[in-house]
Amino acid sequence: MESLNALATLVGNGFFPIVICAVLFWYIYKKDISHKEEISELRKSIDNNTAVIQKLVDKMDGD
Repeated sequence: MESLNALATLVGNGFFPIVICAVLFWYIYKKDISHKEEISELRKSIDNNTAVIQKLVDKMDGD
């Protein structure tokens, strides 16, 4: 019975927090990769919008 209590204490005090930390690390890592991809796409859109606005300004200055 005492070994069962020791096992329960080990799982409660050691195993569970370590597993949760590993899961949270993996989750943050995946979110970071996803965020980098989203930012890359946004940067492309902003660059395209900047180019179009510059063309419009050039066209308006030419008149």
